[in-house]
Amino acid sequence: MKPHESPLEAARARRRRLLSVLGSPAGQQVLLDLEARFETDLPVFQGHAGSYDPMDAMRRDAHREIFLVIRRQLELAQREATQPEHDDAT
Repeated sequence: MKPHESPLEAARARRRRLLSVLGSPAGQQVLLDLEARFETDLPVFQGHAGSYDPMDAMRRDAHREIFLVIRRQLELAQREATQPEHDDAT
């Protein structure tokens, strides 16, 4: 964060950078490839009923959380990019 930048401005700047990198068709494909690699579409609890690896469940949940954050930040950045600038102090 720059010294004169508010936390809100810093968050928007981070989202703009994320959108510039992952907002393109190539960036979206990279996200899809990573989501497939980390199997974020599968249930967290794998295995037989009553028998699962808790560490594996924790890992899957952490992977999913990362992609949820990325997707949500991209959605916010796209929304901010299409909204006219306004003063947040009002």
